[in-house]
Amino acid sequence: MSQTQIYISLLFALSVIGCYFAFELVYRLRKVAQKEHELFLKKYASILAAGIFILHAGYQFTSDNIPKIAQHPVDFIGALLCAYLLALSLLNTVNQRSLPLRELMYAAMAAGFSAYLLSYFYHIASGAININIDIWTALFGLFIACMTSALVIVTMLWLKGYEGKALRWLKLMFSVEIALGFLAAHAAINLSILHSSEFALQPTDQASNYLTLLLVLSPILLFMTSFILVVFYERAVDINQSKLSFRNTQTSHRKLTAYDPLTHLPNRDALNQHLVISAKRCDRNGESMALAYIDLDHFKPVNDQFGHHIGDLLLIEVSKRISNALRNCDYVARAGGDEFIAILSEIENHQSVVTVIQRIIDTMRESFVIEDHVIEISCSIGISMYPQDGNLQKLKLNADAAMYKAKENGKNQYRFFDAEIEQASDEMQQTRIELKHAITQREFKLLFQPKVDAMTRLVHGAEALLRWEHPSRGLLSPSTFIEAAERFGMVEEINEWVISQACHTIRKAREIGIDLSISVNLSHQQFRNKHLGEHIQSILDINQVEPRSLILEVSETNAIHHQEQFRDTLRHFKTLGLKVSLDDFGLHPFSLSYLQNLEISEVKLDRSLTKGVAISQVSLSIVEAVVKLAHALDLNVVAEGVEDEEQRLALATTGCDQMQGYLFSKPVEQQFLFDVFSDLQHRTTTKSLF
Repeated sequence: MSQTQIYISLLFALSVIGCYFAFELVYRLRKVAQKEHELFLKKYASILAAGIFILHAGYQFTSDNIPKIAQHPVDFIGALLCAYLLALSLLNTVNQRSLPLRELMYAAMAAGFSAYLLSYFYHIASGAININIDIWTALFGLFIACMTSALVIVTMLWLKGYEGKALRWLKLMFSVEIALGFLAAHAAINLSILHSSEFALQPTDQASNYLTLLLVLSPILLFMTSFILVVFYERAVDINQSKLSFRNTQTSHRKLTAYDPLTHLPNRDALNQHLVISAKRCDRNGESMALAYIDLDHFKPVNDQFGHHIGDLLLIEVSKRISNALRNCDYVARAGGDEFIAILSEIENHQSVVTVIQRIIDTMRESFVIEDHVIEISCSIGISMYPQDGNLQKLKLNADAAMYKAKENGKNQYRFFDAEIEQASDEMQQTRIELKHAITQREFKLLFQPKVDAMTRLVHGAEALLRWEHPSRGLLSPSTFIEAAERFGMVEEINEWVISQACHTIRKAREIGIDLSISVNLSHQQFRNKHLGEHIQSILDINQVEPRSLILEVSETNAIHHQEQFRDTLRHFKTLGLKVSLDDFGLHPFSLSYLQNLEISEVKLDRSLTKGVAISQVSLSIVEAVVKLAHALDLNVVAEGVEDEEQRLALATTGCDQMQGYLFSKPVEQQFLFDVFSDLQHRTTTKSLF
């Protein structure tokens, strides 16, 4: 073997290593966040360009046709620039989320021309003179260069999403074939550049050139054939079983059903497919992946305040920010409404998950500007890991449970699924099953706590309190099950039963000559129902109850977090003649100025405000100020949690209208309510009955 052949063999081996290293660069680019993508793309393109130039120079040095030392620096820099453009075109294209045929053709042509110009400028920089271009040979060489570039792009894109076995061997095989393609393109381009000097010997037998071109085509044809066979084999497999998976893409015939029409992100169906494929890869390679359940905080008020059009535009911008915060190897889908699910693949350690998740939270904190509206919004994220946190079905449930825990802890943060949440999640699922049974078997009951006049102690009404007669756990208050009812969509049915039972009690009281008004609590989820007012009115009509006899209690939290929607609903209630009471007033730092804009009839002072009035002048002064403000707005004031006579007397001095608490009566069932009503009407002392 001659020295030249040894050099060529060595350079070819280096080309194979360089191609394998290029696959690694593509892999690393997948794990870079979108906002850092451009920086790393330029960095890796520079590295790859240096390798391409060195290999090109090495092949040229093995030839006796041109000098070995660059003589023209400007052309030398031009050759380096062409090498950089070639590398940049390849890396930028293979890291696109999708690759239409047109973009593939443009990228391949850009890379092919860059490769040809690299060789051309290198010849000039090396001192070649009287250069002539053989047109047909040049076109042929350019075609090979473009074809090789196209195959490199498609190969890298295909291997980037390949989910099959023997990935390293595939990379090595394609590295060899890409190196052969690189050598063939280099030889073809060189044959088209004709020049004569004291250093160069002009080829005289053009037929020999074409024969050489025919020979160098053989590795290209081999490369193309092997790749097409593999791809067509993969394409022939049904999509549900295929190992071929590109980030956020699906086959064309499923495109319309696999994507969310608003954000153009994959939908739940596409997410489930990708999740199955990713799980199989994790099982096969012993890897882990993370599933992040992303829920926007306080998104509903955006729709209420600015309209659904602005809300839709906000969701589009949110989807873009989430996508930009993820790495190229990650996957995000819209689960529905203001919920998104991200799959983080190729997890190296716990910190790599935290880095991506924190990037999502940080990007949500930045203000959104939508059609001149400045909108502040945040997100809560729950994270579960596969396979550590269970199978695919439990993975989403666990991430959802962790997300709810993040919201409970103050929102605008993330929470990993852990043993504490696992226990709560299992309990939640058990509660869901038991709640379904309770609704079917009518295990709920209502208790009633009277509301009395602060001065006369005459009964004015009662508050209906929901209880669950659990078969094994006894009588349960809503705090133990209402969260599960809201999460699993049962709260509407339960609240409908409560209102119906309250109306039935009002009618029964009227039949025995008692004019009784009853307050019922509404869940915040019910305010999402645009027909809530009409629905309540229909229940009143069925029971032949006047709207003034039913008071709807809503928590102060609803007024804070859903202001516009809350106001609209209250205005609608007023047109129907329904009364509304603002419950738990004083529990939150609620602005008193909001009261003047709410169509409510009364406020109920939370026990945190009233418990210290008998012993603290400051507490008494605060309550007195609140009562005066409420009266100025023509609102009735009810004090909760009254437990002794001293507390009642102190509250009476503030002008408070009504009270309720254990001083007057504990919650009682309907059959005892009317007795309590009559008894309190005639009592002259305020002694607890129980």
